[in-house]
Amino acid sequence: MEEPSSEKFEDDPNIEKLKSKISFGIKFWLEFENEGPKNILGSGWANLLECIDSSDNNEPKSLTKAAKECGYSYKYAWNILNKIKERSGKTPVETKKGGLGGGGWVKLNDWGKYLLKTYKNLLTELEEIEKKLEKSLKID
Repeated sequence: MEEPSSEKFEDDPNIEKLKSKISFGIKFWLEFENEGPKNILGSGWANLLECIDSSDNNEPKSLTKAAKECGYSYKYAWNILNKIKERSGKTPVETKKGGLGGGGWVKLNDWGKYLLKTYKNLLTELEEIEKKLEKSLKID
């Protein structure tokens, strides 16, 4: 078995280079407590709600368009909305079915707006905490 080096960490000439490569990451999501906590909104799903909510001149948009803006397929976007509904018991959107030529739309309801606003508020707070933590990494 190899013996540990007696060289001190501080004496290593590459230590500053190593220290500069240290960072951290924080992920969070909203959970809904119903027979155990269930994740109902993380960054990707919040992104979809944001794309649904960010329409030109407050007109509802198609889910196809919102999904494309997020880089999601229509089916994947519907699955996200269905998972939120399944896990929380309430859909985050209102919808109107289109006819043969399309024309359907989707928009956030009060529940969807609440979830998105809560997520964004917590994200802002978390970003402030991350800035403080980042400064503590720079301390020798």
